[in-house]
Amino acid sequence: MSSWKRRPAISFPAPGEEPVIGFDYKIDVPLLSPIHQHVFRPSSLQQVVDETHFSKNEVRAIYRAFKETSPNAVINKNIMREKFAELFPHGDIEHYSDLLFETFDNDGNGTINFQEFVKALSILCRGTMDEKLDWLYKLYDPKEKGEITWDRLFYVITSMDDLMGRHARPHHSREQKCERANQIFAKFDIGKKGRITKQDFFRVCKTDRTILNSITALYTLLPG
Repeated sequence: MSSWKRRPAISFPAPGEEPVIGFDYKIDVPLLSPIHQHVFRPSSLQQVVDETHFSKNEVRAIYRAFKETSPNAVINKNIMREKFAELFPHGDIEHYSDLLFETFDNDGNGTINFQEFVKALSILCRGTMDEKLDWLYKLYDPKEKGEITWDRLFYVITSMDDLMGRHARPHHSREQKCERANQIFAKFDIGKKGRITKQDFFRVCKTDRTILNSITALYTLLPG
């Protein structure tokens, strides 16, 4: 049997539903490319509130910022890279930017629409500890294989270091990065299986005070 599924139609708010403030369906949808017009599905304001941890005023504020970043209401990898380049002008941002992009692009179509963006932001800023850990785990296991390899761990660690650029101090050699990856991998590889399972990842994160404090610090009060 074929695994092909029919693409869902664009869904507009039903009568009585409140649209996302700032989105003009007559103006914004035609600005999308023909492909994006099919994959972008505008939601009502109430639906976004129901699916996130944000209030209506916060969703409005986030949407305005999202539109300033991408007037056509979708973010691609180039836009994400541009924003990271502004934050880290001396760093090599491409790899980490793409890693982060993949965690936001839930349907894997190469773009981040507002729903994907606000849901990920909701988890990072207001999500439960399990929601945040699940998002963080996806950074290391984007294809959801249920395990993290040493190579993937090293790649993510190196990508993070590259953000600061070659002039960052202290400067770590490749050998030092490998040793750091070995130490982290050994800590998370409970039972010395040669891989980090999702269960092990959660278990270590929940018992490491430094990790918990870092994740808890993600809580952010957005302008209402």
